Parts: sequence; C-alpha cells; structure tokens
Amino acid sequence: MGSGLRSRGKKDAYKMPLYTTSIEEEKWHKYCMDNNIRISPIGIFKEPGQWKIGINIGKYKRGEKINLSPSIYNKHTIWEEFYKTCKYYYDKHTR
Repeated sequence: MGSGLRSRGKKDAYKMPLYTTSIEEEKWHKYCMDNNIRISPIGIFKEPGQWKIGINIGKYKRGEKINLSPSIYNKHTIWEEFYKTCKYYYDKHTR
C-alpha cells in the first residue's frame, strides 16, 4: 500500500507549511472550535500547494456540504487567511 505518489518530492508538495501562531490567533481558533464553527484548510485535488478554506457552522451532520472560499491560497498565505477567517467569526459573534 502507499499514497499513490511515486516520489518523495511529489509527496512533500502536498504537505501543509509550518506556521507559528500568536496568542490572539490561538484565542480566535479556540473560540471557533468551542462554538461549533469549523474552519479548515482543504487541499485542491491534483493541485499540490493549493488550498481553499472550508467553513461549516453548527453541529456536525452526516453528509453535510462544506462551504468553500472562492479564493485559492498557496503555501505562503494559507495559514494567514485561515486565522483571518477565524478572526472574522470571532469578531462577528462577540461584538
């Protein structure tokens, strides 16, 4: 069994980049998790290094459809946009 990728270089292209969060970003993300606002990076099929942001609000329901952001992000911008989205929902629900 394997991942279907023949070389290590291809496999590395699909990995998420490293990112160090700030205390504020952790607070925004924790708020979203505690309030059933599920935000996550979603890889784009057959496009290594490209992601969209998926958002679901409310309790998990089997077979639910993910709401995807219209923008495509690369390895340099995915985590910044992820935390901006968390901040948006934090601000929206706490103010």
